[in-house]
Amino acid sequence: MKFLKTLLAILVVSTSVFSQTKEQINHLDAYFQKSLNEWQIPGMAIAIVNADSIVFSKGYGYSNIKKNTKVDGNTLFAVASNSKAFTASAIAILVEEGKLKWTDKVIDYLPYFKMYDAYTTLNFTIEDLLCHRSGLATFSGDLLWYGTTLTAEEIIEAQQYLTPKYDFRTTFGYSNIAFLAAGKIVEKVSGNSWAEFVKQHFLSPLQMNRTLTSTSQLSKSTNVATPYYFENGTNNEVNWVNWDNIAPAGALISSVNDFSKWLQLNLHEGTINKTTIFNDRSFRRITTPHINFEVGKNTENIHFKSYGLGWDLQDYEGYKVVSHGGGYDGMISKSFFIPEKKIGVVILTNSLNWLPGALSNKILDVILTNNLEGKDWSADYLGYKNQQAKRDSIQFSEIENLRGKLNSNHLTIDKYTGVYKDKMYGTVTVSVKNNKLHFNMDKTPIFYADLKHWNHHIFTFRFPKELSSLPEGKLWFDLNKEGEISKLHIDVPNPDFDFTEFEFIKQ
Repeated sequence: MKFLKTLLAILVVSTSVFSQTKEQINHLDAYFQKSLNEWQIPGMAIAIVNADSIVFSKGYGYSNIKKNTKVDGNTLFAVASNSKAFTASAIAILVEEGKLKWTDKVIDYLPYFKMYDAYTTLNFTIEDLLCHRSGLATFSGDLLWYGTTLTAEEIIEAQQYLTPKYDFRTTFGYSNIAFLAAGKIVEKVSGNSWAEFVKQHFLSPLQMNRTLTSTSQLSKSTNVATPYYFENGTNNEVNWVNWDNIAPAGALISSVNDFSKWLQLNLHEGTINKTTIFNDRSFRRITTPHINFEVGKNTENIHFKSYGLGWDLQDYEGYKVVSHGGGYDGMISKSFFIPEKKIGVVILTNSLNWLPGALSNKILDVILTNNLEGKDWSADYLGYKNQQAKRDSIQFSEIENLRGKLNSNHLTIDKYTGVYKDKMYGTVTVSVKNNKLHFNMDKTPIFYADLKHWNHHIFTFRFPKELSSLPEGKLWFDLNKEGEISKLHIDVPNPDFDFTEFEFIKQ
């Protein structure tokens, strides 16, 4: 009752800009709890804001299951790619200061910047970095940075070996490495690290005092959510993975109460409390479509989808929606705001799940159409996910029936050992440990596993669960005409990392 009275007081003060009723808020509150239970997510926090205040902020479930600690509005989660809009806005500030232009060539600031051909390398602009139109496939090259010891410069230079999927500037292909390059330009021009620049220009002025720029700061923080992934009916803990070498693309860690201030800055088009952080002209450029992509089926409320600079853009029920998602090991997030309605929402979870997208649609339905009994987006998304899981399980079972045993027709396990090198990534080492074949991805200390023979020269493996939520993968060897091992390949089925971009040649 105390919560509801406080909420009603806020609503009374803010009715001029936010007309949500007690009935709508109560309906969403109940729906959030129902959805959390349906998806078996440990914890979640959600905030709904208008331009000047937090209208609704609440935690659901647990930040840590074993410790029985509850989530609240100040619980810290990885916001991952929601960091990208900060990087785009950092560039905007430097443009306003006359220190660079959106259309400047990247190579003029980063001499080590290389793409798959000379023309693309020489003509790639800062604006191209921020809107995912490089010609590369979505997430291409992410294994160069994820958990690796490679520096930012080494990652950016190594992408020259990636194979394009599209022509330059024709098709959307999400690139974390491009935002890393944008962050390095911020550093080159400003003289500050990306983290220092973001703190000085955004976190401090907005009093986002709990927001972190690195996992290295977690040890000194309290009220931090633990990442999880759900498998075999259980939520399994995942260790936090350091993302410092890709920070401009996804390093921020925040709470819904802190992140609400960032949304409010954007609802005010860059000016808040009479302080201009970036101007309205920059805001319009950032939230203008720069590359379009296909609208899927059964989206009667959506007529266009595109990407601006660090933000996803679309319409919904006739209103422009500016949004972004974030995916981290064991955490998924979503934020969006509606400029015309002066409303913003942030959803943070500590599980790998599709729920933030479903809840975003539900909130939009309630806010924009007052449709309380409309589509059950959570149930729809969950149904589709369960169908996909069932298909994957059947396929896995069918494939497993083909599993064979090592016999005299195969090589002895010592023949598979050695060092294998990919020109882009570096080396993989295969060795024998405790009479088992074992491999390490040498530039990625968290990626190692024992190999279990599957069939022919193919082996299966699983990275340590506490270090990775990735599923079982396969590693296989190619033989040359003489019957000797010549190459090694890795594949782990997942939507984020393409291991098949690497070809490891035996040294």
